[in-house]
Amino acid sequence: MPSSRVAVVTAPGTLALETRDVEPRAGEVLVRVRECGLCGSDIKLFSGTHPTVKPPLLPGHEFHGTVEAVGAGAEGHEPGADVTIFPPIGCGRCRPCTRGRPHLCAQMSFVGGEHPGGVSELVAVPAGNALPVGPDVPDELRVLIEPLAVGVHAASRADAGPDDEALVIGAGPIGVFTALALRHRGVERILLADVADDRLALAARLGAGETVNSAEVSLPDHVRERLRPEGADLAFDCVGREATARDALASTGKGGRTVLVGIMPRELTVDGVALQRGERAMIGVQQSTREDFAAAMAILAGGALTGSADLIRRYPLADAATAFAELQEGRTDVLKRVVRP
Repeated sequence: MPSSRVAVVTAPGTLALETRDVEPRAGEVLVRVRECGLCGSDIKLFSGTHPTVKPPLLPGHEFHGTVEAVGAGAEGHEPGADVTIFPPIGCGRCRPCTRGRPHLCAQMSFVGGEHPGGVSELVAVPAGNALPVGPDVPDELRVLIEPLAVGVHAASRADAGPDDEALVIGAGPIGVFTALALRHRGVERILLADVADDRLALAARLGAGETVNSAEVSLPDHVRERLRPEGADLAFDCVGREATARDALASTGKGGRTVLVGIMPRELTVDGVALQRGERAMIGVQQSTREDFAAAMAILAGGALTGSADLIRRYPLADAATAFAELQEGRTDVLKRVVRP
């Protein structure tokens, strides 16, 4: 049985490296991880503040790698194949699952939460959650497939099109990837808001759109000055706070769509009159679909992003705790922190 070094959140705020035996069960493939990105939800898992999953756990859902071994009945995979991991695991029987939407399954669990994740050398995942990656997707950008797929899903849920003008609140990875997904759908006018100037500068260099520091302006007023007097057609809250959700709705014009992408608080108070009488729609976003993964890979294969020092910072597995700590501190000097076993 092969052994693997794995990062384990043993208690809130504590990450330890352990060596564990791992092999694929029936219906699973064993993946040798090449890279695993970290995101805000990983910090919630690390800190013990995630609403449903608590330590101990093996984190990491943004990863890709190579099939090492194939369990019994795991059809469609061969050792040596390049794959990216689709995190949600559904029951396979409910209406969302049978419609290809396991991320909406009432019993949904996910790789890097209830199931071992990719901050490790080897990890076993259900065969259906290992998606092939074509050679046209640049190897140095494959770790971005999963977070970009979330942005693709947000743009799709908004039904964004070339005639739309959009506000994106939050210039972290999901905000930037939402903006890039909007660009891919033909949206030309995008205003990206954040309170961190270095995040905004990086987003501008990546082609995410016009930027504004929302700590310095009234965002709804600024949107009406810079986009159109009626307000934005689309407004995306990629932060996940009540204040940013209110700003998103207040910045949306009549008949527009307000899209909640960041992890929202359980209770949310918004302007019901503006929502109803302006025939605005408020739309939720939960993870992504396999179709979104395919679209994300196509975007990366098409050259929408190029590798740079301020796009991705890589850490060896032995320094995974450093990567988690820097992300938890809220450091904004790089878009994505990545662990490379």
